[in-house]
Amino acid sequence: MVRESRTGRDLVDSLTDGARNKVPEMEQTKFELTRRAVRLANIIEVALGECLAPWGLTLADYGVLGALQSAGQPYQLRPRELQARLLLTSGGVSGVLNRLQKAGLIERHPDADDKRSSWVLLTGAGAETASATLRACAAVQADILRKVPNGTARKAADALREVMLALGDTEPPGRRRG
Repeated sequence: MVRESRTGRDLVDSLTDGARNKVPEMEQTKFELTRRAVRLANIIEVALGECLAPWGLTLADYGVLGALQSAGQPYQLRPRELQARLLLTSGGVSGVLNRLQKAGLIERHPDADDKRSSWVLLTGAGAETASATLRACAAVQADILRKVPNGTARKAADALREVMLALGDTEPPGRRRG
């Protein structure tokens, strides 16, 4: 059964048609969801990568700066918390932290209570860069989605939250932001 929206067919529809012919028993709705999620992520990642280029930052760098900023004052987290929030490997986090520290955007300090751990803190320049890149990236995202009606965007965001929660991707422990 081929479904069409009121606005037409997208690239995923043609991919689904081809896949359905090869694997008729596949769950079409879940196949479409994952293909559209991946495609949207790719479109956004390319645009954000271009947006971050003037700062010399990668998407992973941006993710770390944003995670530290969202932690609230004093803008600090442990490397393991960054790893869990950003779905990076420990080696990936280490590489990002090395780059950001070299750029003067973060500092690392030993944890006085746990000698095996450390704290990662935004510097003043890091906080400024996090704010500037957040504004720039938000503008890019708004531009990408400018033709999507607000009601549709809200429904899609809420539906994707339900999907993420069903997958166990819940809010990290700690203070909840308003």
